[in-house]
Amino acid sequence: KKSGMSSKKDKKKKKNELELLEEALVGDAEKQAKAAKKKERERKEREERMRMERDKLAKQKAASQDPLFANTHAMIGSMDDSDNGQDDVKVGRAANRANAEALSASSIEGALSALSTGGEEDQHPEKRMKALHKAFEERMLPEMKQQYPGLRLGQYKDKIFQLWKKSPENPMNQPRPVLKS
Repeated sequence: KKSGMSSKKDKKKKKNELELLEEALVGDAEKQAKAAKKKERERKEREERMRMERDKLAKQKAASQDPLFANTHAMIGSMDDSDNGQDDVKVGRAANRANAEALSASSIEGALSALSTGGEEDQHPEKRMKALHKAFEERMLPEMKQQYPGLRLGQYKDKIFQLWKKSPENPMNQPRPVLKS
């Protein structure tokens, strides 16, 4: 009978050892899963901190800029000379300075030639304003949808119209030709 009793104890002992081994393996797997989750959470937090820092620096940079330049930059985006190859295109204040330098004349004939319109310019740009606005709207709508997701179409069109009022493409923002009497 002792051998029967000892075999029951041996089976119980083996069962306990197997359970302990299984618990150890399961525990290790759970620890590894927790460690992986913790590592992923820390990575996401680190990325979020970096994004917040970049946003903060961008806001500080925008706050330190001249408001007119910031508005122009927001309307037309950043135009690096290296990306488009348009070295001679002037925007904003640089364009105004270039126009002022071009208009300086030392004689009456020079002043009249600087002020002449050339005759080829459209005398009534307001007539084609609707078509220009429609083309501007079609071009800006995808950009607005990326910048402001979730708005209704009317809200997008309102934002685009606000940009249109300030846009250099708007014929009403172009210098008016001088009419000779």
